[in-house]
Amino acid sequence: MSSTPYKHVVLVDCDNFYVSCERLFNPSLNKRAVIVLSNNDGCVVARSQEAKMLGIKMGDPFFQIKQLCERLKVLVYSSNYSLYGDISQRIMHILGTMAEEIEIYSIDEAFLTFSSKSPEDLLNHCTEIRRIIKKWVGISVSIGIASTKTLAKVATSIAKKNGHGVALLNSDIENVLKKIPVEDVWGIGSSTKVKLHARSITTAWEFQKQDPSSIRKLLGVVGERMLWELKGRSCLPMEQVAAKKSIASSRSFGKVVTELTELAEALSTYVNTACAKLRQQGSSAQAICVYLELAIDYQSNEPYTGPRQHSTVMSFNSPTNDTPQIITASKSCLTYLYREGLRYKKCGVILLDLIPESQVSPDLFLKNPDKNRQTVAKVFDNLNKRFGKNTLFYGAMGVNPKWKMRSQKRSDGNSSSWDNMPIVKS
Repeated sequence: MSSTPYKHVVLVDCDNFYVSCERLFNPSLNKRAVIVLSNNDGCVVARSQEAKMLGIKMGDPFFQIKQLCERLKVLVYSSNYSLYGDISQRIMHILGTMAEEIEIYSIDEAFLTFSSKSPEDLLNHCTEIRRIIKKWVGISVSIGIASTKTLAKVATSIAKKNGHGVALLNSDIENVLKKIPVEDVWGIGSSTKVKLHARSITTAWEFQKQDPSSIRKLLGVVGERMLWELKGRSCLPMEQVAAKKSIASSRSFGKVVTELTELAEALSTYVNTACAKLRQQGSSAQAICVYLELAIDYQSNEPYTGPRQHSTVMSFNSPTNDTPQIITASKSCLTYLYREGLRYKKCGVILLDLIPESQVSPDLFLKNPDKNRQTVAKVFDNLNKRFGKNTLFYGAMGVNPKWKMRSQKRSDGNSSSWDNMPIVKS
């Protein structure tokens, strides 16, 4: 008699992902303490195992640990998001070919589902996934297998420490949950922790044994779902990636900006990024929001006491995903918002009211419509995808802009740019 296939949830988590990507292009970083910093080199967003052992924590401001890093010879890198994004896409593509369903949860995590008659078969398959990713991409991953997403998170934490990189959580769940602090359960934040500790619930197991109705009263429906997930009942279905209803692009500047021309260059750069994403999902925008944010340290003889952020919205005559057209609109918004003498630290753009490109009707009253614009945009996107971001760019974005965010410790490693291709001399 054949058994009914049981659907398992699998979580694939890339180990120390940003650091692992840096090590791909610089093997001398192996077995050394390495940290990666956030935008503008602000705080720690990734650590190697060696850096963790030195007591460096996620979110530590770099200026507070700079001397420690120098004294202990910790290697420090700025974030290289083009590299991390490309490596992530390669891993997710492999996972998509080896699973029934995939939900990309973050840049370094994905949930998979499988129907398997045998736990042994599933363990073997996940071990093979891990081997292929390491061989084809060069990144180590940890894989947790369980009946729910929350338990798969628990299993992944076990996989990171068991020496095999894969863990199946289908028995002895009680002993496992007894060792996990309740605040380490996926979805439980600091405020929830306080509420649970006040009721002497300090471990995942103590939480799992609670009555669902009482937890619903205490934590709401979200808390009840977490409880059922720990009990083995799936309450968090696999989510498919839906088309976004708005697309935003922004960055803090590497320095305070006061000139309109520099703000226009930055805004044009962010519009270019947002429009590429817009076309990638096959959408057009019906409106644009532009915003400017003032530097908090603004000083003058007459200190500014108005709002720190200013924004405006402009509607298009017809839905569009044409970068030059949207850059022109963004500049009109910028001219309206800009005030001479103020010091700006950030600007951004949000493309609003997105609709599928197939639903856009031609504007019969538009004079001399350029029928080649979509073709040009497609060529533009394909070349930048093939040869690296901003291989082609618009003059409005500026050349070697001074306003760009600080990235003084960024590595050269970039798997999608010909400029950083290693040269081998024979």
